Amino acid sequence: MNATKRKFNALLQGLNSPRPSSSSSSDQTTPTARRKTADIAAGTAPLSSPLSGVTAQKKRRMGVAATAADASSSSLSLASISSLRRPLQTPPPAAPPPEVAARYCPGDREQLLRRLASFQEITNWTPKPDRVSEVEWAKRGWVCHGKERVRCALCHKELVVKLNRKEQDGKEVSVLVASEIEEALVDKYVDLIVSSHQPECLWKKRGCDDTLLRIFFSNSSGTLESLRQRYDELGSRQSFLPYEFNLRLPDDLSIDRVLDQLPDDFFTRPPPASGTAATSGPSPNRAALALALTGWQGLSNARIGAVPNTASCHTCQRRLGLWMFKSKEVDENGQILVPAAMDHLDPIREHRFFCPWKNPQAQNRIGATGEEAQAAAWVTLLQMLKNESSLRSIYEGRHKTKSVAVAPSTEKENKDPSTPEKAVPALMEPMSNVSAKTTAPEFDEADRDAKDKERWARLRKVKSLFDTKSSRKSKRPATPQSTKLATPTKQ
Repeated sequence: MNATKRKFNALLQGLNSPRPSSSSSSDQTTPTARRKTADIAAGTAPLSSPLSGVTAQKKRRMGVAATAADASSSSLSLASISSLRRPLQTPPPAAPPPEVAARYCPGDREQLLRRLASFQEITNWTPKPDRVSEVEWAKRGWVCHGKERVRCALCHKELVVKLNRKEQDGKEVSVLVASEIEEALVDKYVDLIVSSHQPECLWKKRGCDDTLLRIFFSNSSGTLESLRQRYDELGSRQSFLPYEFNLRLPDDLSIDRVLDQLPDDFFTRPPPASGTAATSGPSPNRAALALALTGWQGLSNARIGAVPNTASCHTCQRRLGLWMFKSKEVDENGQILVPAAMDHLDPIREHRFFCPWKNPQAQNRIGATGEEAQAAAWVTLLQMLKNESSLRSIYEGRHKTKSVAVAPSTEKENKDPSTPEKAVPALMEPMSNVSAKTTAPEFDEADRDAKDKERWARLRKVKSLFDTKSSRKSKRPATPQSTKLATPTKQ
């Protein structure tokens, strides 16, 4: 008991006694303060609190120095605090995908294709009936903006489109509904395509024309460049392309005929890039050419670049897995040992129903009648290639005939230009050939002279219409006979 009292009295005396202020203590505390200031500037100093300050004063007052345990505890507290701060530092959010321009332009085909491309992800948009398909929404300014959700690019109105699907255990499953209910839902969504816009939205007043997806082939050089580009993109995927016998082409599409109609420098100008089918051998890749003629080309992704085993149509945004149609094993004679997953590839049928490469109504030209009105884009492309081939053959034929006709005449003139041509060599040839050679030039010259006379007669007649009587009298020279005829005779 006495020992406890003595300790308590010593503690009270220590609290009441003034702190010694000496130079030594100031010298000892000054480096400590400097060290604390440096730690605070470096960001490694422990967090200060009122309790920690009181504890430090007690230690200095009682003469107790800081131990290594205190230093280790402070370092552990700093490490724990820093470890707690790290998970809070979240990575920066990824850049959102580029959105369709918020502008009203119902005649812009590129903007329509961009809106249509937003519906290509099967995870966000499932196939719908034709009347409420993605092309109908895109024509009225809607874009796909999530799971079965569309949004107007101009007025930003959103709408959920669900027909016969519901959520069950967090997953969407199809539901069998009556045909009358499904038709009523389709009719309702057909009306919502127009009426769901804001009252002041321009897409509510007018949408895109039905023929805006039409492909034009009026520019032959541009059409050939596009065909070559599609061929090169497919040629770079040669290892994934199906064989020619895996394709089911229409009867009107003959690869041999197309190869004859293409220009001679089609596969060489411009030079093909490395890795394409044109560089693998002298003969072109017939499968790549067939797919290019029907509107298919390579698929490119914005993040991963070119997709080597997939083709796509840039008009209907259809994707085509090439590996599904290529036979897995084929012997040297072309016999299929291991067939492909699909029996064959019909490049026309694989397009969407609204694609002009497949649908003649989408490719219908204004004012076209007969077979031209019922021609899809691939038929129009083949007709354009045929017409261009005919024109090239005509031009090349004229050039050849001119060169052949000029060469013999120059030789004859160089031999003896002063003497006329003798008739003796002509008697040695058959009479039919001689008569044809001698009468044909005479007939041509006589026909040409007759046409010239007729042309001059027409020109004189037209000129006489602009001449007046006064101008005729002034132009006609006065002669004694004319003056004598002009004076009246007296009787």
